[in-house]
Amino acid sequence: MLFDKHMNLHHAASHALRPFNAAIRRVKEFGNKKRISDRPHAMLWLFKTYAVSAGMYASQIWSMQFLKHDNGFSNPLQVAHRAFLKRILGIKSTSANWCVLRECAQEPLQFYWFRSALQILEQDG
Repeated sequence: MLFDKHMNLHHAASHALRPFNAAIRRVKEFGNKKRISDRPHAMLWLFKTYAVSAGMYASQIWSMQFLKHDNGFSNPLQVAHRAFLKRILGIKSTSANWCVLRECAQEPLQFYWFRSALQILEQDG
């Protein structure tokens, strides 16, 4: 986990973006190779399986600041997430974020971490 000299967690999120973008690229390449890139449902399943898990790298560190209501979509990983979903759906980049996520049956990346943390607490309790 990388921090800058001021312990800025935004820097940690930016560092986690590299493996996430690499996973998105692998999903695109696989979709093109298998000729399923024109099937949004298949690409979304591939994304959820491979890219979301890569996006969760060190999420216990970077996701905390993005759990606030007004700060949720400023996360650099979330920006890449939304851009990929909008490209798959073939819609404008100005489309509403929550509508796109709901249409794709996905959540902001920090919510996946939050859900897993609650499941661990529930198992321990």
